[in-house]
Amino acid sequence: MKYILLSRLQRINKYQLWLISVFLATALTESIVAMMDLLLKGEISVDYLLTGLVASLLVASLISAMIIVFLDQLSSLNDDNIQLSAIVTALPIPLALFDDKRHLQMLNPEFTKVFGYQLRDIPNLSEWQQRAFPDPAYREIINAEWQKRFENYDLEFQPLEIKIRCKNGLNKHVLATATLIGGAKHKMQLVLLYDISKRIEAMNALAESRSLLQSVIETIPMRVFWKDLQSRYLGCNSQFARDGGLTGAEDILGKVDQQMSWHDQAELYRADDRLVMQSNVPKLAYEEPQTTPDGREILLRTSKAPLRNSRGETIGVLGVYDDITELKKIENELWLTKTMVDKCKTAFFCLDPLGMVTYVNDYACQSLGYSRDELVGMTPLEFDPDFPASGWSSIWGRLRDCEILSHESRHRRKDGTIFPVELTCHYIAHNGLELSFTFAQNISERKRLDTELRIAATAFESQEGMMITDADAVILKVNKSFTEITGYSSEEAIGQKMNLLNSGIHDALFFAEMWQSIDSKGVWQGEIWNRRKNGNIFPEWLTISAVKGADDKITHYVGTMMDITARKAIEQHIHHLAHYDALTDLPNRTLLIDRLHQAIAQARREHNLLALLYLDLDKFKPVNDSFGHDVGDLLLKEVANRLEACVRRETDTVSRLGGDEFVILLGQLDRQTAAGLVAENILASLNVPFLIQQHTLDISSSVGIAVYPDDGLEANTLMKNADNAMYQAKCAGRGCFRFFRSVANG
Repeated sequence: MKYILLSRLQRINKYQLWLISVFLATALTESIVAMMDLLLKGEISVDYLLTGLVASLLVASLISAMIIVFLDQLSSLNDDNIQLSAIVTALPIPLALFDDKRHLQMLNPEFTKVFGYQLRDIPNLSEWQQRAFPDPAYREIINAEWQKRFENYDLEFQPLEIKIRCKNGLNKHVLATATLIGGAKHKMQLVLLYDISKRIEAMNALAESRSLLQSVIETIPMRVFWKDLQSRYLGCNSQFARDGGLTGAEDILGKVDQQMSWHDQAELYRADDRLVMQSNVPKLAYEEPQTTPDGREILLRTSKAPLRNSRGETIGVLGVYDDITELKKIENELWLTKTMVDKCKTAFFCLDPLGMVTYVNDYACQSLGYSRDELVGMTPLEFDPDFPASGWSSIWGRLRDCEILSHESRHRRKDGTIFPVELTCHYIAHNGLELSFTFAQNISERKRLDTELRIAATAFESQEGMMITDADAVILKVNKSFTEITGYSSEEAIGQKMNLLNSGIHDALFFAEMWQSIDSKGVWQGEIWNRRKNGNIFPEWLTISAVKGADDKITHYVGTMMDITARKAIEQHIHHLAHYDALTDLPNRTLLIDRLHQAIAQARREHNLLALLYLDLDKFKPVNDSFGHDVGDLLLKEVANRLEACVRRETDTVSRLGGDEFVILLGQLDRQTAAGLVAENILASLNVPFLIQQHTLDISSSVGIAVYPDDGLEANTLMKNADNAMYQAKCAGRGCFRFFRSVANG
């Protein structure tokens, strides 16, 4: 009721308030004066009424003035309360106000937002503490610390870091501070809680990151160190400190290399530091010496890189190294062992668990006629006709049982000739690596006397197709491989002539030369195309040897055949890879030069012209940079297709040299302008936008033209001059072609 009356009084202006006060005071005063005068004198006197009127006017004016002053102060106080309430509401810091009886008087919205508690959830400080600090021991510690800070009211309250359980069950780290407000008898406690959870999490993450980094530096199996711009050590791991004869990383701080055991190499190290810091380029995996605290000299493999701060400024050098002294010693020993193995006159082979050759010595290459690259990757089956393909697993099992295997076999040279060997096989295992090493001794001389006896015995143990004929080339016997290769059974082949397999591809001259070689040398071997029973023609490696009797006359012929269909396919594939570009399948530089030599020879004979068009794509690099190499490769393929569409004659060649460079050979030209027409056609074709993976790409090209014989009589000269002409086209603004013009000719 009183608040309603005050509110109404505040809405009345000062003049109205004065009139009301005068009216009320006059009416009340005149009534009292008239009543008193009537009671005392029995009449109402005018003098008394006038006196009461004056008194009432004075009193009413004084009272109204006092009321107006009170209302003004009350309005100002009300405005201050509204402003204070707005500040508390907008304050972005949780705030709580408790009275002297520890009852909660106020919470601001930020408190509810951060912790979830509302005013009804916190009837008093004690109950809230039970919810905010559910652990009794922790709650007791907090209460003790809180009370300690209020024991001396004259001192400033020291903030207290605490962990509060929110209403949703999560914990938050806060920094709490409190202030006592109010009079001496009724002191209220204002509590401010600063949420520092994110800062605590960041500090914990930083500490964990530093701990992890230090753990990595200490765990890494290499020596790690870092220096400042003056090559003073800023830190290292424990392994580096031990190398320097120090007990820990802290002992090296501030030192320089002249103070370490490797002071003799200090200037060398400092020069490397300066080079890395000045160039801002790492120096990686280089070897350098170092003197140990006990005076020994060891060999290090070191890498150094610029040490940069968060702003990218070079503030020193970071280095790592490893002691490779023992490794170098082992390398030298291995080199010596390898040299001895290579120089010995016994063939040496290393085989992995799958029976594949991993290493051979020089003599093995000499004896078989293969290069080392050719032999590595082969299996014994490919050069040992007696090797059982299915028997390797049992052989390997016996070797793993530490059994040394020794037996005789045969090896076949690259040219197809076969010679006897004695094999001794051993097994070794080291660090999980298993190998068989075999020594092969050529025993041709020892076996020379029993060659005739071994013909039949070895022929049918071989994995190659074998046939034996009489002196008239009539088949007497064939082996199983012959049947598998040709499709003819033993019954079907015996009694037939050797030409049973004739494919019709080779002419009479070929067979005449073959039999002449057999008659004169006693043997012939080479590639031949034969026909299977089903009519399929296949390539084989055929060896025909003549067997002579005691009177030196031929009594039999022994034919050894090997189906080389797969090998021929591989050879053709390798030949294609060697002469054609892997990306566009266009002829590469090797095939282009070969065809250019042939075209020059033909042009010289026929007095014709030929032209080389050297083409380079303009704006190709931005395509790779913007869309990636996959799009660039697809663009190159499409360029190749368009170039081939522009050049259709069989005498012409479109080739790719690499990158975005293409060369086109135009042969049998009757005039020089024909090359220009082709160049114009190419430029027009390549100017049409390309659509690659939904990207529309616009490129152009620059073409240089060199013409034989005016611009060169040799292939290299024509290539060089066409290249120069292409650069002249680029200098002319790109997207055009230029015929070669020498500097002398302007």
